[in-house]
Formats: sequence, structure tokens, C-alpha cells
Amino acid sequence: MNVLVDSSVWIDYFRGGIKSMRLNDLIEENRIIVNELILAELIPFVKLKHEHKLISLLNSHDKSHIPHLF
Repeated sequence: MNVLVDSSVWIDYFRGGIKSMRLNDLIEENRIIVNELILAELIPFVKLKHEHKLISLLNSHDKSHIPHLF
């Protein structure tokens, strides 16, 4: 089952937060889904960090409508 990961979880993950450590497993299992709203919230944050490869990676993930929320 794929999981839609909220932008607050992504930001915690990028900052090395403990709350989002399970996200590593979901990434490795290729079970992440993003939507346009989450990308709109994340991409400015990621651009500030000059993480252009990460922007490409986020844009490449499956974009679907509301599965299970992480």
C-alpha cells in the first residue's frame, strides 16, 4: 500500500527529525506518493537548501489522490 506523506513529515525528515525515521523504510520500499499541494509546500523549502536533485526526485514520485496519510 502506498502512503501520502504530509509536508510536515518531509520537513522533519529533511531536518533529521526522529519522528520521521520510518520514512526511510517507505522510501526504500518505493511506497511514497506526493501530490501537487505537498510539492507546492516542499519545493520552496528544498530550493532554499539548494537541493536540486531532491526536487527532481520529489517530482518523479507518483502523484495520486489521497491514499493513507502518514
